[in-house]
Amino acid sequence: MSAALRTGRLQRDARRRHAFWRRCFPPLRDWLGYLSTSRLLPQAPLVAVVHPWESGWDNSPRWDHLRDTGLKPLLRYARLDNRQVEAADRPSDRDYDGYMALVELLDGVDYRLHAYRERSPFCVYDVLVDALFYRAAVDLNEMAAELGEPLPLSPAWLSEFAAAFEELHWDAELELYVDWDCVAGSRIRRHTAAGLAALAGGAARPDRARRAWERYRQEAGGALPVCTVPPSDPAFDPTRYWRGPVWVNVNWLIAEGIEQAGLAGDAAELRAQTLEMVRREGFGEYLDPRVGRARGAQDFSWTAALTLDLLAAEPP
Repeated sequence: MSAALRTGRLQRDARRRHAFWRRCFPPLRDWLGYLSTSRLLPQAPLVAVVHPWESGWDNSPRWDHLRDTGLKPLLRYARLDNRQVEAADRPSDRDYDGYMALVELLDGVDYRLHAYRERSPFCVYDVLVDALFYRAAVDLNEMAAELGEPLPLSPAWLSEFAAAFEELHWDAELELYVDWDCVAGSRIRRHTAAGLAALAGGAARPDRARRAWERYRQEAGGALPVCTVPPSDPAFDPTRYWRGPVWVNVNWLIAEGIEQAGLAGDAAELRAQTLEMVRREGFGEYLDPRVGRARGAQDFSWTAALTLDLLAAEPP
């Protein structure tokens, strides 16, 4: 949604801009419609996430409670991801047992949320998913207004969503936005950069956003910005996927979020640091925050695309 809105804004000809948006609008509206209805639980008007893969942060410490269940799949499976890059850069086999067991649970109930919820130990309100859903909904409503279409989500519903986001996701002790465990009915109190990336969604209070940024920088110490898990955390692993490495896409979101919170100077500095890492190491999937070395897949398109966006935003 946000990418489509931003891309359209680059087209100065209103007729062409609207033609592009009219092609994008129906599937984007339907996608948000699915998330805002079929992923609702009685607890709150937030988006229920049923698998770590949906979050995009597969093996983040945020999801270690799944690992602790000891859940194992019934069927045998073969991994391909750890044949393409070093196994030390990818989730463990123990993590994958949990992922595949959840796939079997989902398949067994024909992907029906409430039936799955009754059987599964994993169902969360992901702080970053909720934040980006909110941003997408606001942007899609803006697109609809320009096209003369009905708003896909009412402003009143979005206000309820934003209030629930603050109530469930903000942890005053950690001074960070964190995830909510729908099974346990409590916050998942882990320090990860997901709570900073979530600032890009626009649902966070600016004062809390500024506190979260300052606190996380203190926790991270001298590590390159922004490590997905601070080195002070026992779960920190500088090369293993979402347990410590620096990702360009996460930095991009954090810069957007802290700029919205009034920290334009910090945002500019983070963007410059991110570009310097890319200049030095190329388009790696992610980087070791201790030494700045690229890890994971090389020539990673996500990194390259966001580098272009960062370069376009640089002052002349």
